Amino acid sequence: MSTRNVEDMDIVQLEPLLDPNDASRSSVEEGRESIKVEPLEVLPFICLLLQHASNTFNTGAHDFAIFLFLIEVFRDTLVPASLVGLAAKAAGLLLSGHVGGLVDRLPRLTFVRSMIAGEKGLEAVNYGLFLVLLGPLRNIAQSAFHGQATSLEVISTWTILLLTIAFSAMTSLAKTGMTVAIERDWITTIARGDPSHLTVLNTWMRRIDLLSKLLSPLFVSLLTTFTGYIWATTTLLVLSLATLVLEYWWIQVVYRGFPVLAHPEDDTADHDGSSVGQEDRTPIPKSIMDKAAAWARRERSDWAEFTRLPIFHSSVAIATIYLTTLSYDGTFISYIKAARGFDDAFIAIMRGVCVMTGMIGTVVMPFLEKRIGLERAGAWSIWFEVGCLSPVIFSFFYGIGIYGEHGSTWNSIILFGGIAASRIGLWAFDLCQLKELQLALDSHPRRNRLTALQISLQNLFDLLKYALTLAASTPRQFKWTAVVSWCAVVAGAISYAVYLRSVRGHLVHLEWFKKAC
Repeated sequence: MSTRNVEDMDIVQLEPLLDPNDASRSSVEEGRESIKVEPLEVLPFICLLLQHASNTFNTGAHDFAIFLFLIEVFRDTLVPASLVGLAAKAAGLLLSGHVGGLVDRLPRLTFVRSMIAGEKGLEAVNYGLFLVLLGPLRNIAQSAFHGQATSLEVISTWTILLLTIAFSAMTSLAKTGMTVAIERDWITTIARGDPSHLTVLNTWMRRIDLLSKLLSPLFVSLLTTFTGYIWATTTLLVLSLATLVLEYWWIQVVYRGFPVLAHPEDDTADHDGSSVGQEDRTPIPKSIMDKAAAWARRERSDWAEFTRLPIFHSSVAIATIYLTTLSYDGTFISYIKAARGFDDAFIAIMRGVCVMTGMIGTVVMPFLEKRIGLERAGAWSIWFEVGCLSPVIFSFFYGIGIYGEHGSTWNSIILFGGIAASRIGLWAFDLCQLKELQLALDSHPRRNRLTALQISLQNLFDLLKYALTLAASTPRQFKWTAVVSWCAVVAGAISYAVYLRSVRGHLVHLEWFKKAC
């Protein structure tokens, strides 16, 4: 393996990695001892980015394709798409904590490889099911969904739909495992607690997330436009299997290139006397009821501990944002296709615009952190998002055209422009909150399990979103879900203000008002 390191790379964005002390420290980081961190080697660092890019691209393509295919097959209802999202988020809500516990206990490389294999395999199976749904059953699936077909056709359609729902839920759990393992555990371990390293690594990973959000739906849309749905599905199936091999190799290079990843987790007890291995030393329950009771006790204990931590209010803030239909997911896409008459190509372009504005947010965040500190940067970001989304709500009630038509130009500008601008605040806040979480749980013996509880919170609000869309299941009712979405973002901003006061002791500097007077 090459010994060439990051110091030899002519990449401006990596310069903070060379000097761990050049970034300003927030109030949460004050008092932390400076840790000398070795520069990162180029090959494993690049392989880390390649693996993450491949994983997020395939996941993004799968998520976009599933909803797009369901909308194509079941044109008159949002229920199938909502059921897929509902099942995935319910599984995440109940089992994310358990998945995080596995990250704490299992060898890092073994766990990640298992998640890669599971994720890619489940995606391939889902695409195989859609080959049937979009092929032999395409002309009768919609009527069969409503029971207006022969018994065999109804059973076949519902069987494939239920299998799609189940496999999508399992894919979501595998995605959670990858998120906790790579973006939380591996990144924090590689950074070795250095705040400037965390900022740079998190920023690179988030930029890849955003690029994947831009390219994956565009890729799927181009496939469906120029090759049709059958060939698009076949291509995605082959791509999932091919990238499985590549990601296996890339993650192996990363693991060997950063020896710190091979070190076992610290099993020493924390201040409360708990440890990573504590649950492994308890008697193993034998019956299913005993296992369920043990799981419930463990979940209750973990949630009780998590809610007592100051970071909990920050986690609630980022989680409430997930109760939104004002993003390019299945429900919003269904609305703008059916009620506003926009086609797949336009949707992909506007989603790309949102990704580019989100990329601006990843540039703004490090700048804000250096100027005003990490916590205040988070506050500025989330309230900026609230401000951008406020006029968007009015676009659902004024200036709208006939059902199925675009409506007035100014209405479309406010709708799509406001959502795009809000992505700057959203992604800047996401980076701020992620770093706060990493620093708060850095030395905790069960940091990955508690980190996964934040994902459970996010799944809870995402679950509420799908329940909301099931209640308002027609595109004509979508405007009320938009109002609820805006209220959720405001609630998140208020929750973050509670966190800000707990760590800083105040919300605003009174001397600013004294100077103004």
